[in-house]
Amino acid sequence: MGNFKGNFYSASLKMTTQINVIFPERSNDVDPIIEGQPRVLVLLHGLSGNHDEWPRFSKIEYYAKKYNFVIIMPEVQRSFYCNTTYGMNYYDYVADELLKICAKWFRISTDRENTFIAGESMGGYGAVKIGLTRPESFAGIASLSGVLDYESFTEMIRANEWPDMSGKELDVLHDEETPLKLGVKQAKDPQRPKLIQLIGTEDFLYEGNQRFRKALNEAGYGHEYREGPGDHAWPYWDKAIQYAFMYFLGLDMNKTEIY
Repeated sequence: MGNFKGNFYSASLKMTTQINVIFPERSNDVDPIIEGQPRVLVLLHGLSGNHDEWPRFSKIEYYAKKYNFVIIMPEVQRSFYCNTTYGMNYYDYVADELLKICAKWFRISTDRENTFIAGESMGGYGAVKIGLTRPESFAGIASLSGVLDYESFTEMIRANEWPDMSGKELDVLHDEETPLKLGVKQAKDPQRPKLIQLIGTEDFLYEGNQRFRKALNEAGYGHEYREGPGDHAWPYWDKAIQYAFMYFLGLDMNKTEIY
């Protein structure tokens, strides 16, 4: 498995940042179920993580080889993938700059039909927001326990009902187009990316995910929804990301083996 980890200067961020990229080169340790030109997945981290969390806490290298994907994992701190009021343009970086840099450095194809975006928790928020505002760049989106009803989430934070985030952090974020609003707005757009929503039934974001699901169903988006036993934690996400790969590839999610 090829694994690049490095630092580079981002013009959008005006600073050096970090990235992980996994390449599914041939080896004798994994038998891929998909052959040919690798597809590309931009995989986003959560609020308390960084660009290393997916390699640390999941079997993402194995899945990259099994499903034949290049996995690009950027670093965005606690930005919610937004352009912040203090000048850090994390949305611009992931939405517009990241794929151009990777295509130039690694000579990978970033054609829309083979490029996807996914993430867990805050990363699910970022994946849906970026995927829906850049439909020309991404063919599919996966949210794993994503913060998809941002309004109810911020109410919870400002009421001090979740100790992992302070209400003061919300003041530096600038984001008027939230995932739920974007999903409803673009539900009838023929160019909208296909979207899969995955959530654990014990997750504290479960109710917010139901509001997102209901709103998109009523708007006629036509997205895929799957739930199963699990909390807001890696044992669930390590399984859920496999369904995302299956969905992107058009595999039968009820019959394809879980690894």
